[in-house]
Amino acid sequence: MDTIQNYVESVFVNLPRTPEMMRLKKEMLSNMEDKYFELKESGRSENEAIGTVLADFGNIDEIIEEYELELEDENNDVIYFSEEEADAFLNHRTKFAMGIALGVFLCILAPAILLLLQGIYHLVPFLQFISEDTMSVLSLIPFFLMIAIAVGMFIVLGMKEDQYKLEYRSITLERSIRNYLQREKTEFQPRFAKAIASGVVLCILAPVSLLIATLFLGDENGLAVVFLLSFVAAGVFLFVFYGIQYATYERLLAEGDYTPEKLKVEKTSENIAGIVFPIAGGIYVISGFLFDAWGTAWIIFPIAGICFAIFSAVYHSYLTMKRKR
Repeated sequence: MDTIQNYVESVFVNLPRTPEMMRLKKEMLSNMEDKYFELKESGRSENEAIGTVLADFGNIDEIIEEYELELEDENNDVIYFSEEEADAFLNHRTKFAMGIALGVFLCILAPAILLLLQGIYHLVPFLQFISEDTMSVLSLIPFFLMIAIAVGMFIVLGMKEDQYKLEYRSITLERSIRNYLQREKTEFQPRFAKAIASGVVLCILAPVSLLIATLFLGDENGLAVVFLLSFVAAGVFLFVFYGIQYATYERLLAEGDYTPEKLKVEKTSENIAGIVFPIAGGIYVISGFLFDAWGTAWIIFPIAGICFAIFSAVYHSYLTMKRKR
């Protein structure tokens, strides 16, 4: 049985993951299994039954023709998610959002902890038996430890994210799954708005906390900056955590920055940018050496940037209009 399942997986691995193909895959596997059990009941051996099944169902082109399906050219810009895959992606992105947000939080808070330890050293008299150089070294330990933990989280989560191979690819879902996720996104939006508002308030309060702490603690020990960084870290955590979750819904629903048109524009723009801007740099260097125009030839960069932005906007409008036709 494993041989039959592995064979079906190998047949469909390079085919477009459309709902029609997924349905065909399930029907093909079911029919092959029924044929296998029928042959086994008739007295065939394991190898004979498997060989006969594979011979009868081995031509994918005939199967597609039998089910009256038109196999379109493989579209690498679109990927199909089943209900199970959509749920798994949502769970992954929730953990991804928490990990990335926590990593950014640790990176911002790391210097705050360093300043806190050094500030406490100068404020608490009985700690003076430790030399200032020793205290400086000791305060660096949690700093580098927090940075190391954050970087490790970024690497691990980034590798898990790459497994989905979604770069420049839009997701397509069945209508029922899409409707369910659309309702979830609608329910999530109030929480998202409150989180972003709270993050903005925390970032606004950050310099206020700095001024108040400076007033009461002074600015010699650096403790006032600890309050500033703590407020900023909390605010950025909310931005990143809820921002990634909101982007996940947009990614699954192919909305916002993840519509097929925008992803195609982004992919095309990156490819063109890899050509245009090196050429612009070459023109600048050549103009500088040949005509001594170092002070004026830099204008090529903003001109290239403006032309690039105009191209992206026009190309996106063209793709949107083409899709609506």
